[in-house]
Amino acid sequence: MKEWWIVKISKILLHNYKLFKDEVIHVNPDYNIFVGNNDSGKSTLLEAIQTVISGKLNNYSFERQLKASCFNQQIRDEFRKKLDQKNIDELPKIIVEVYLNDDGINSELKGTNNSLGEDCPGIRMSVNFNSIYADAFKTMLDAEEIYDIPVEFYEVKWTDFSGDPVVFRTLPFKVSLLDTTKKDYSNSVNRFVNSSVAEHLTDEEKASLARNYRKMKFDFNSNESVKNLNDRIEKNVRLDDKKIKLGIKEEVLDAWKNEVSIDVEAIPFEDIGFGSQNLIKMELVLNEESQKSNFILFEEPENNLSFSNMSKLISKIKNEESKQVFISTHSSFVANKIGLQNIILLHEGNITPLNQVNQETMDFFMKLPGYNTVRFLLAEKVILVEGPTDELIVQRAYFDRYGKLPIEDGTDIITVDSLAFKRYCDLAILVGKSINIVTDNDGDIEENIHQKYRDYLNKYDFIQVFYEKNESLYSLEPSMYDVNEKDQETLKRFKEAISKSGSMRDKSREEVIKFMENNKAEWGLRVFDFKEKVEFPDYINNAIKK
Repeated sequence: MKEWWIVKISKILLHNYKLFKDEVIHVNPDYNIFVGNNDSGKSTLLEAIQTVISGKLNNYSFERQLKASCFNQQIRDEFRKKLDQKNIDELPKIIVEVYLNDDGINSELKGTNNSLGEDCPGIRMSVNFNSIYADAFKTMLDAEEIYDIPVEFYEVKWTDFSGDPVVFRTLPFKVSLLDTTKKDYSNSVNRFVNSSVAEHLTDEEKASLARNYRKMKFDFNSNESVKNLNDRIEKNVRLDDKKIKLGIKEEVLDAWKNEVSIDVEAIPFEDIGFGSQNLIKMELVLNEESQKSNFILFEEPENNLSFSNMSKLISKIKNEESKQVFISTHSSFVANKIGLQNIILLHEGNITPLNQVNQETMDFFMKLPGYNTVRFLLAEKVILVEGPTDELIVQRAYFDRYGKLPIEDGTDIITVDSLAFKRYCDLAILVGKSINIVTDNDGDIEENIHQKYRDYLNKYDFIQVFYEKNESLYSLEPSMYDVNEKDQETLKRFKEAISKSGSMRDKSREEVIKFMENNKAEWGLRVFDFKEKVEFPDYINNAIKK
């Protein structure tokens, strides 16, 4: 008997499909976390996997949903340009291929009928111009009636890598998609209802329920109010000069199953909270052993889930060793707890897997799920700071210089413990992320800057460390006081900024710095909200340069 549960995808090839012009994506055998900004291709990858393995997209035949926007935008633009030039030599095509692990289990799917010419099992979906429409296409082309890729002349074919057509119902594996962004009565719930009925009812009980369902429909059609309504309709309405009336439509014998709902703690499923719906649907999908769902696709599983429920879900997902899981997410908690090595970063159709991150860094983020890993990966540029006070001061310095906050320019200020700076440097190296680190020198530049960051400084031009060059100014507080001490008016303004009712006006340097060190967030917030400008140290001004 076929061991369906060990089937795994090794890579995915996409040619001219939506954001992806030509891409081969190597995937992990257990968990894959697609991370990217909106419109980066996360959902497209889940779509591609579902479509190739099931022939369907959102529960409907993919072929019926084919449209010009399925093609890569660059390819589409090039085709329209050729239309204007009346130079159509070849029509574009889409190819999506799923390569499976080659362990002898899926030998009937094995062959070299794939774009890479590899001898392995897999499934290929091709979207090609159908040559039987060649004359019709030429006629419309000559008449200038073709305005875009003519998908009405296209056909979609699924073949395995041996070259044989794919019959989906006979495939020894299935795919399940759960989109938590939609509130619906999902297929997984419907399958649960049907399987529960099949498992717990005898044939006699099923027949009895079917008879009662038909009787219910008969009673509706026989209802006096319905009869009176039909009498009025027959007198006043004709279709093709024929009498009509209303009634409940005839259904197949088991149609009553489709009308069955489930209650959760006495509340209909469709009326419970969105988060509870998603948890139940996720659990049903993960338990679909009878459906042989080897491949589980989750669209943003964090939607509408509390922290504790999210933890439960992560635990369930991590126990699914027999299934290959693909997740699209914006959640650092999901990414960190399942593992950074499973992240595949998507940006404008480009793919960056993080499975080369070193184990020490990986363990660090897995133990600290609150760290903004995904936020870091998605930002255009990042400034890392040690604490909330540093973040407030850097934000205000940026605003004073450019008239807007850094996030409005795509620069994210992220507060992390100084011990984590090197971990983020490791991630930055993998993805080529530009980061500026703003840190204290702690009174020893050689040890706390040069030695600490020796593996990064002068090796990667996209990683820069900014710090106070004067070791006596060991942290932000003395640095801020020092730069505002240049004249009496500036110092007076600074003391006013950090004071409450002028309490710092007559205080000495030592007293002011002590107050700042004991009230870090408070003085930082006061400077951030201060109506006038204060001075900022050179290392902060340099860190915010564009």
